Amino acid sequence: MPFTAWDDTDFAEWRRIHRVNLDGAFLMSKASSEMMRERQFGRIINICSNTIFAGTPNMAAYVASKGGILGFTRALATEVGQFNITVNAVTPGLTATEGVKASPHNNAFDFVESLQALKGHGTPEDIAPAVAFLASDGARWITGQTINVDGGHMRH
Repeated sequence: MPFTAWDDTDFAEWRRIHRVNLDGAFLMSKASSEMMRERQFGRIINICSNTIFAGTPNMAAYVASKGGILGFTRALATEVGQFNITVNAVTPGLTATEGVKASPHNNAFDFVESLQALKGHGTPEDIAPAVAFLASDGARWITGQTINVDGGHMRH
């Protein structure tokens, strides 16, 4: 999740971020959906980011790659639904992980919290229940959707 101004983003950095985020989602979905087709059942849950709704500055390549995951999730849901496979995405907000804490994003927690309906810092433990729900039988009729898990930062 690089924090790089647009003027400092070159094509190599753009491609690196897309390889990690968008190509990674493609490769995992491709491999898993083939196994799921054989079983006529499956759940694919992609991790997106609420930055796609915020248009977060200094993150154009990252936001574009995560926006691609949103579109990919919707399109793939249409294609694999006939095999009883659901495809959804979770869009976390700023999350207190070791990686985020060691990056310039660590300085944004107070500002982001001021925009959230629920106060506090999101943790991986806040994201996991949404993923678990989408993987459960309770979500069998949900596909092509995005669940925003960010303490109400993006309310739309």
